[in-house]
Amino acid sequence: MKIFKITILVIVLAMLGSTFTVDAKVKKHRRTTKKEKTMQKKDKTAQKKTVEASTCGLDMVEYHYQGMRMSPLALIRVERKDDKVMLVIKGTVTDEKEFVIDDGEQLLKDALAIIEEEKMLDYAVSYAPATKGRILDGYRWEFKAKLSDGRSVNSGGNNAEPGGEGLNKIRNLLYDRAYKELGIDY
Repeated sequence: MKIFKITILVIVLAMLGSTFTVDAKVKKHRRTTKKEKTMQKKDKTAQKKTVEASTCGLDMVEYHYQGMRMSPLALIRVERKDDKVMLVIKGTVTDEKEFVIDDGEQLLKDALAIIEEEKMLDYAVSYAPATKGRILDGYRWEFKAKLSDGRSVNSGGNNAEPGGEGLNKIRNLLYDRAYKELGIDY
């Protein structure tokens, strides 16, 4: 009986000893150095500054349209440059013009809401009509967007568009703002 008790005691001690050893290894593995902690604090500080500097998750949105008829606006882009939000406009036959806009953050937020709601980041790279015949009159469009987290989309099409209302909503939002800046009623 005494041998049985000693055997059980040895087994229990061996189990406890291995548990302590494993725990010691785990604790040792989880420890971080002072240098690592300092780097982690710097990373968190940098992330906070990035979030504060960028109040909206959208850095750039662009819509470009070409058709058979000439248009006063062919390209409209809203983007951040040097802590300002810029509206860039280019007409079919006019040079590119840049404007600093005061309500740029709100415009970017509105565009981002449309992009997310209409799942525009999932657009294919290219769209074309199902017909194989040659189309002599028609249109071409291009949509680009860059988000602060690194995601982006660059999509375009000839005489065909993705389903949904995303392109129409973005086009209307950007055209309304560009015409307002130019002082044009339409």
